[in-house]
Amino acid sequence: MRVGQQPIQLSGFCLAGLLCAGLAILKLTAEGHWSWWRVLLPLWVILGHNALYILVGFIWLSFLDHGDDEESPTLRPNPTQSYLYAGMLCFLLFTDNLVGRMEAPDQRIWFWLRSGRWQLLLVFGVLSVVCQLLFWSEAVGPSHPSTRRE
Repeated sequence: MRVGQQPIQLSGFCLAGLLCAGLAILKLTAEGHWSWWRVLLPLWVILGHNALYILVGFIWLSFLDHGDDEESPTLRPNPTQSYLYAGMLCFLLFTDNLVGRMEAPDQRIWFWLRSGRWQLLLVFGVLSVVCQLLFWSEAVGPSHPSTRRE
């Protein structure tokens, strides 16, 4: 299966847009203290996760050794999607902590996953990258160890 043969799926963007519209309605009616950064959080999560997915994918593919025949690497038929879901959850927590830190850096929320501490930003950012690496290692595996050509 080649990458160019897969259709573009916009369901994630549509869902993020629907969530943003719902949060905007809540902000304008009931929760006036929310910032627009918080209202647009689902959109930032989808866009950021997809940007990280593409970036890690390009880096992973650049380190693959193509062998002597210079064939492009092919995707494995059914990579596990759980790494992508875990990576998106970690990116959601990273983005939520980042927005919380931008909104009120001195205010600490009782729930420690949303406290906005720098340690949590680092942990969730690294976990999101690790989940992407695990997905790409399963989706496109090297046939033999990568070596640099000189």
